Amino acid sequence: MKNHKMVRGIMRLLCASIDYLILMVPVQFVLLAWIQTNALSADFLFRLLFAVYGVLMVEYNNGATLGKKIGRLKVVDRAGGKPPILYVGLRELIRAMYLIPVAGWIAGLVSVVMLFAAGTTLHDMAGNTRVIFRWEEEPAPEQEAKP
Repeated sequence: MKNHKMVRGIMRLLCASIDYLILMVPVQFVLLAWIQTNALSADFLFRLLFAVYGVLMVEYNNGATLGKKIGRLKVVDRAGGKPPILYVGLRELIRAMYLIPVAGWIAGLVSVVMLFAAGTTLHDMAGNTRVIFRWEEEPAPEQEAKP
């Protein structure tokens, strides 16, 4: 069980990094190079878009952002069903706050420690969600064979 928690934690961090890079590179390029906004505005808009991206992807992409799709992870509510969009919104706003210098970084570090120690994060607690591997929701083969 301890090893499973470690694997899930590492996968979640890798998937979050993929999401960050997928969104950060094009958004920062467009905002800074093409539209020519200042760095402070670009940073704020990126955090806002990061939260919106998370909400829309979880809501309309079967509980997964692009990074989570690659890692075969899925966001579900505590009971294992589809989480309400308001809770997903709160979850993603908390997650986007980790990008705020100093205070957000400290909260992000606390979340990472919680992820490996307890298997949950601050944003999961706020949104009343959990992240599972996709195969954890699939019925076992012997259950599918029953009429």
